[in-house]
Amino acid sequence: MPALRLLGLLAGLLATSAAGAAPLVDIVGGRRAQPQQFPFLASIQNQGKHFCMGSLLHPRFILTAASCFRSRNSGIATVVLGAYDLRRRERTRQTFSIRGVSENGYDPQQNLNDMLLLQLDREANLTSSVALVPLPSQDAMVEAGTNCQVAGWGSQRPRGRLSRFPRVLNVTVTPSSQCRPNNVCTGVLTRRGGICQGDGGTPLVCNGLAHGVASFSRGPCARGPDFFTPVALFRGWIDSVLNNPLDQHRPDNRPPAEPVGGL
Repeated sequence: MPALRLLGLLAGLLATSAAGAAPLVDIVGGRRAQPQQFPFLASIQNQGKHFCMGSLLHPRFILTAASCFRSRNSGIATVVLGAYDLRRRERTRQTFSIRGVSENGYDPQQNLNDMLLLQLDREANLTSSVALVPLPSQDAMVEAGTNCQVAGWGSQRPRGRLSRFPRVLNVTVTPSSQCRPNNVCTGVLTRRGGICQGDGGTPLVCNGLAHGVASFSRGPCARGPDFFTPVALFRGWIDSVLNNPLDQHRPDNRPPAEPVGGL
């Protein structure tokens, strides 16, 4: 696609986003993923109900968004790996409680540093349905124009029911001038599509690496660019957490805070 047309379409995406940050609800405009296509995906649940996404980057750790727990207590959440059909009790599933949480300066008012590591209560058993997602090196940012994918169990329309199966959407990384310095942004150039509620924390997968963690979108669902926390800026911190498990810490059992900001 010619560069001028690409920039024009990206500018159009931002022009529809003036209403501010919108809640993360679903993968809109995607298609049904194949079984085991994304074996690193995690369904984060509260009393058996999915509310956020995550990805397995170590047998004991899940990468997700800190905004997923702004109004929820991580101590009562569960992490489900190996799921495909949310309406069935699949033999491939592995369910975990959360033993510890680590964040790195999350600012809910500005939607900055929206990243969280969840330490599981035990190691995941790696199988064809449960696998690790590779990460980029420190500061190895993904380039504008790169084709990537996002996937999740969100509904296919705002306030709709959760998708029974994960859906996947092809997206394109926008130029830095059409994003914020501390985010990676994506858009869908040929039709309406994107993420909203419930897909928060899902990885942005580019060239086989998890380059982003879904944080927020602007404007109406699937009409504006989507903002991801760049994994490459936090790789050193991630490695330090993985190398120093929080076995001595319990999950954060403080009362849940009221939601802040526009998510």
